[in-house]
Order: sequence, then structure tokens, then C-alpha cells
Amino acid sequence: MQVELTKVQNLLEWIKTKLFLDSNSVKSIKRVVRRGEIYKCNFGIGIGSEIQKERPCIIVQNNTRNSRSGNVIVVPISHTNKNISCIVPIDTKKDKEGEIILDGYANVSNLMCVSKARLGTYIAKLSKEEIKRVDTELMSTLDLIQYYKKLENQLKDRELYISKLKGQINELKKITNTENFESLKQKIFEKM
Repeated sequence: MQVELTKVQNLLEWIKTKLFLDSNSVKSIKRVVRRGEIYKCNFGIGIGSEIQKERPCIIVQNNTRNSRSGNVIVVPISHTNKNISCIVPIDTKKDKEGEIILDGYANVSNLMCVSKARLGTYIAKLSKEEIKRVDTELMSTLDLIQYYKKLENQLKDRELYISKLKGQINELKKITNTENFESLKQKIFEKM
């Protein structure tokens, strides 16, 4: 197998950058980042179709974990939307001068846990609607939707059962000419 010289040089450069980032990792633990914020992130050199190079990313981990860990869970933002089913369009973000500072797609299929040391400058924050769209796609990608649908169905079944019980109690109160559940119970026990 022949390895291109350019690839070797890029890998050596990445190792140098990685060593620098690693030396900063202890300091970065205290860095405050919030869910929904977008930062530049140095993903380095990936393997195959893994996300790589410096690009924007969305913090998707909850704020409690963000404050207690040196790592964060992120979703990278890409301009590529070809052959990727797990993407969410991001609204174009502009600076004060009206210049575009962010556009593209949240690539949920490349969800990653990274050290805060990889995070660069703050870019913007997603709107609540955008976070909701990313969350929905994350749930679908991780197959959590099926779990919550199952729970939702169980809840609906229980609500239906409770509704039927309430109907039966009301019917019994009419038959026994009682006004509340305690009176109904008392009448039932009298008949026993």
C-alpha cells in the first residue's frame, strides 16, 4: 500500500495540533458552554467519512453535564447535504454588519463527544425551534422515538382504562343514588 506524502504531512500536522489541544484540555474543563450554542471545533483528521477539519458544531449535551465535564456532545455543521438522511437545515446567521457567519446543515449522523479543548470561538446560538428540529432528528437517528412512542401508547392505554373506571363509578353512583365515592363504598359494604 502506497501512502501519499500529502496525507503523511497532514497527519503529522494534526498530531502536532492534537498535542497542543491535549495540553490545554485541563484548563478547558472549566470553560462554560451552553446547549444550543455553536462554536468552531477542530475535529482533526477523520477516517473514511468521519467528520474532519475545523468546522462549526452545535452543543447538544445538557447544561448540567456541560458544566461538570471536560467533554461535550456536539453535532457538526456541514454544507454537504448529499446522500445524508440525518441532516437539519440551520437558519442563516448574520453578524451586526449583515455578513453571513453561519449557514448549512446540522449533520446529526456525525454526533460526537469531544474535549472542550477542541472548541474554538463562539459563533451563534440556535433558536428554540432549531434546537427542537435537531432534537427530533437526534431522537430518530438514535431510535429513541420508538421508545417514547411505546411509552406514549402505554400512557394512552392507562388513561383509557382510568376513563372507563370513572365511567363505571359514575354509573354505580347513579344506580345506588350516591353522590361521592365514599358513599358508594359504604353502600357496597352494607350490601355485603
